[in-house]
Amino acid sequence: MEQKRLRAARLAIITATCLAIIKLATGILTGSMALLSSAADSLLDILMSLGNFFALKQAHKPADDTHPYGHGKYETAATFLQSVLVGVSGGYILYESIHRLTRGVTLSHVDYGIGVLALSVLVSWILSRYLKRVGKQTESSALQADSLHYATDVYSNLVLLVGLIAVSTLGWQWLDPALSVGVGVYVLKAAYGLFRPCLDEFLDAGLPAEQLEKISQCIEQHRSDVTGYHHLRSRRSGTTRLIDFHLTFCRFKTIQEAHAIADSVEKDIHQQIPNADITIHLEPTECEQCRNCTACNRPCEAKQHRATQPVESSPNDPA
Repeated sequence: MEQKRLRAARLAIITATCLAIIKLATGILTGSMALLSSAADSLLDILMSLGNFFALKQAHKPADDTHPYGHGKYETAATFLQSVLVGVSGGYILYESIHRLTRGVTLSHVDYGIGVLALSVLVSWILSRYLKRVGKQTESSALQADSLHYATDVYSNLVLLVGLIAVSTLGWQWLDPALSVGVGVYVLKAAYGLFRPCLDEFLDAGLPAEQLEKISQCIEQHRSDVTGYHHLRSRRSGTTRLIDFHLTFCRFKTIQEAHAIADSVEKDIHQQIPNADITIHLEPTECEQCRNCTACNRPCEAKQHRATQPVESSPNDPA
């Protein structure tokens, strides 16, 4: 899994570097804001993919004395960096496009720009699909964030491609910066989409409701062996889900019996939620609070108390 992640990160770095060089050279030649803004985006792609590569190498180091919960937050930090850089890129594109729209600009060699953007759309689409597939297979938030960013490149470059075609065929010079304004807004929105889940992870937000429901179902499958559970807590650190809860047992069970049942519950949760780090605290249940008390064959104070209680006679009973 680790090699898959690193291989995908290397491919992203190489692809972003090639696209940035081609776009920058063509943008300077043509004077197209569409190509220059796309080149700036590709330069940021290089930084983000480099950050991803470094973070992925760090994130999968084993836990140590200074990082007892592992290094998964390195991947979260890389995703956070991506969201910030994407936001800066969107802000720059928006500012420069508005400036050019009000000042006016004349483009040249538009046909070169059309060819470069068409190539960029195709390459970015292939790379985005690849990163998305690997990101899902390896549960890497950094690669999935990188995939989302390259997907925004596909959509934004398509819009800019349409603009350059209109400039070439209709002579509408203003359309190039005008469409770039829309691209800038779209990139800012994408940056927020990266930032929000990353912030939740930094703030130790709980796992999604559907995953918590799976945990509850795994515990309830052992309803005949456990008396309940409480204090369920969860969070995520990179690809690892950290889960802990209190599991309650009949107080007559031995530690060995309770531990064996807890191991079985933990195994079921691992099957439903891979990469889970599970901590279970074992607690005894007093007979008065035990939901299985009436079906239990072991003698207890609660049963003795119920047995010694006098039966209240009904007013209709014969004297």
